[in-house]
Amino acid sequence: MKVLILNGSPRVNGDTRSILNKVKERFSNDTIFNEFDAYKENIKPCIDCRYCNKNKGCSQKDRMDIILNDDYDVLIIASPVYLSNVTPPLFSIITRLNFIWANKYFLGITQEFKKKKGILILAGGGNGAPDIAIDLAKNAFEKLNADFSLDNNYIYSLNTDTIPVNEDKELDNQIDKTMKKIYEKN
Repeated sequence: MKVLILNGSPRVNGDTRSILNKVKERFSNDTIFNEFDAYKENIKPCIDCRYCNKNKGCSQKDRMDIILNDDYDVLIIASPVYLSNVTPPLFSIITRLNFIWANKYFLGITQEFKKKKGILILAGGGNGAPDIAIDLAKNAFEKLNADFSLDNNYIYSLNTDTIPVNEDKELDNQIDKTMKKIYEKN
């Protein structure tokens, strides 16, 4: 099994990393992980240049091909929650998926991505209102043909300012439930 992780955390040893490590431990030993660090990759956001209205693909050439190569079975989107959303570099990456919609709408070109499974991991303090982040992730999963359900594929630790991730007793249950769904046959 191949897993692509879109990591939107700026902190190498933060809460998002702690959750990711717990999730990675639950995959089988032969799993191949490819982690895409949104802060290191420096992917520019969609610039609304309209290239994709008239041409297949995106005008910006960078490492987005790692996502678009579509050679993975599971897509993990992981981020701290900033103002109810994913972090800005991860947001930029997701905006670049706009060409998929534009190619279909303006050119009638449907980009076919293989069926995969999606996992959303969010961590954050405060009141833990991740609604915008969830909606954005749902959109990305849909564009990349990843099955995702809030009930089965969403792992979160919110209010981390009062309950540290390593003390969040519900987290292991969420991970177990998600991993059961990941290994379930369709």
